[in-house]
Amino acid sequence: MTTASTELHPRIVELMGALNASRSELHACLDAMSEQQRTAPPIGNTWSVAQNLEHLALIEGGVGRLISNLMKQAAATGTSETETSTVLDSLAKWNPARASQPLPAPDAMLPKEGITVDEALVRLSASRARLLSVLPTASGLPLASVHAPHPFLGAINGYQWILLIAEHERRHTRQIEAVASRFTAPLH
Repeated sequence: MTTASTELHPRIVELMGALNASRSELHACLDAMSEQQRTAPPIGNTWSVAQNLEHLALIEGGVGRLISNLMKQAAATGTSETETSTVLDSLAKWNPARASQPLPAPDAMLPKEGITVDEALVRLSASRARLLSVLPTASGLPLASVHAPHPFLGAINGYQWILLIAEHERRHTRQIEAVASRFTAPLH
């Protein structure tokens, strides 16, 4: 359900901007890496660059399906979004992009060994394209009124789930930077 005009709701616009910004940060990180950094094997319990990217694609695909379900629930309320205030700080109390404690990924979201960076990037690009094609249909839906549980954050609303994708990507960009830093000075 989109708004009557072709204009998107401000909350959807800002969330799409957050998704685009986190993806730009990821690509800037990858572009600054040497081939040795990009293809470095995992050490200990860390993931390689490719494994981080594949995990991002898996999470984004799964969360994208969850967001689609939340959109259906929001549409079923028969109401429209009346708030236009920002939702970009709605995860601030958890600060998922900056959390330093490792969190275990569900088995279904664990990356496979042997995937290349290029293969993972294709998967990640496809998952983002699917998400961005769906988000305009969320414009005007009351996504703050629908919730789904997150294993660490508890019940979060539809807007927060969208934002979490960007914040999760930022978290893994930091992990990718850590892989690269094993070979040279920090990328930034």
